[in-house]
Amino acid sequence: MNLASPLCLSSPYSSLKVTNLDLVNASFALGRRKKWRAVDGSSESQSVTVASSATTSFHDDNVVDSASTVVRNFYEGINAHNLDSVEYLIAENCVYEDLVFPHPFVGRKEILEFFKKFTNSTSKDLQFVIDDLSTKDPSSVGVMWHLEWKGKSFPFSKGCSFYCLEVINGKRQITYGRDCVEPAIKPGNATLTAIRSVTWLLQQFPQLAKWL
Repeated sequence: MNLASPLCLSSPYSSLKVTNLDLVNASFALGRRKKWRAVDGSSESQSVTVASSATTSFHDDNVVDSASTVVRNFYEGINAHNLDSVEYLIAENCVYEDLVFPHPFVGRKEILEFFKKFTNSTSKDLQFVIDDLSTKDPSSVGVMWHLEWKGKSFPFSKGCSFYCLEVINGKRQITYGRDCVEPAIKPGNATLTAIRSVTWLLQQFPQLAKWL
């Protein structure tokens, strides 16, 4: 994954004519700025500040946001506890899996209810920080992230997420998401022992596979 230039690679304004550059620059100047964690070619983590297109006043119905821009805007909306800005980034029939929960959340309404419970349970001082994010694929995005409390890393908060996106009615939206979060308990080698034991049982008693 490469995040060397988050907005330049897939800017939704790249197709505008030169005569519109002043308007675009003015709108970016009005937008709130957001801190993202980037990884350069030397693999050293850096903190960079980029303008957020989600908060600018410039809109063009003929411009479809890139998949990576939609996902960035999604995280920004969650960090701001602004579910109104998140609502139409999610497709009506989206399926969202958080592997901490036993069942996926199905449909925009159910997903928003989940995130409403999440934001009501946390403070804006707790923020998602993107460590790395893929930018090349127009239909899928992988994200590595962690949580920070007032700029300090939160314990057991590393995670990675995967999103599928489609253009629906002229807007690119998230149609599927999956979150994998760092476990608080890390059994280490015991995990390999458990896998080996289960594999041995299945080899000895193939009929047990129907219970998987």
